[in-house]
Amino acid sequence: MKEFLKPFKHGLLSLLGSVGYSVQRLPRKPRKTSKVTTLILGGKSIKIHSGNPLCYEYQQHPQLNGHIGWMAALVEKQFPDAWAVDVGANVGDTLAIIKSKASMPVICVEGDPVCYELLQENARQFERVKLIKAFLSDMPGESKVELQKTGWNTTLTEAKGDASGQKLLFQTLDQVVEGLNSHATIKLLKVDAEGYDMRILRGAAKILERDKPVINFELNRENIEPLGDSVGDFFDYLVNLGYIDFILNDPYGELVCKLNQSNKAVLLDLYQFSNIGRPIYYFDGWAFPKSNKDLLDKLLVHERTDARKF
Repeated sequence: MKEFLKPFKHGLLSLLGSVGYSVQRLPRKPRKTSKVTTLILGGKSIKIHSGNPLCYEYQQHPQLNGHIGWMAALVEKQFPDAWAVDVGANVGDTLAIIKSKASMPVICVEGDPVCYELLQENARQFERVKLIKAFLSDMPGESKVELQKTGWNTTLTEAKGDASGQKLLFQTLDQVVEGLNSHATIKLLKVDAEGYDMRILRGAAKILERDKPVINFELNRENIEPLGDSVGDFFDYLVNLGYIDFILNDPYGELVCKLNQSNKAVLLDLYQFSNIGRPIYYFDGWAFPKSNKDLLDKLLVHERTDARKF
């Protein structure tokens, strides 16, 4: 059926183009459902709710997040005792991708109880995995927030008044890692928390200063702006901790550009450009400390030559 529709689709796009119109694909609108299906990720069967947007995205883009697994293999080769941390682990999709390429221990952090239930089930397939059910921020303690997209992609925003929102207990990533009573050396840190990424990384200052992990994070303007956080201040924060090189990818892992510590203004311009309805509605970012320049160079070569084959 899809092959049958292709000529019609191309004809319609050509017709619209001839009169000055174009079609822009928007993010898929999720459907809240308890139905569970499976995806094959990293050679493993991963359970996921059929309404979770990740289900659709992996079906359409099988190599989605493959660059994280590829980086995990590079990190493990250079640092055999390294650990990875996956914040916003969802149902364990990124865990499966990491484990398909590296055997390093992984700490998975997920606050959404619905996603966490499937994360527990999916994680049983892998060795050396620690699961933490928690919401993270830059400061520990209780705070009132609004919860959106619960059950598949929980997004937190500031409570609008005393009568709205609910109280959540937050931890910092530094607290979580210290609480494991392990001597984990974190060398790969992935954070995907729907706008809370910057706050979570500010709550990981000890880890970033001590271990200097490669960081994968998301810059999603739609979710960051309601929080009132500053991308410029976040950039300065990472630079002050010794992170000097950055890579920006589009949502599907395609290289957009490389930046360095002197390119703050460029980052802010690109961030302002991104939005729902734009060609790039959020950025998938990487941050590299000076000590890991070789990993930066290898990722750049890979993305510039064969970005789709992780």
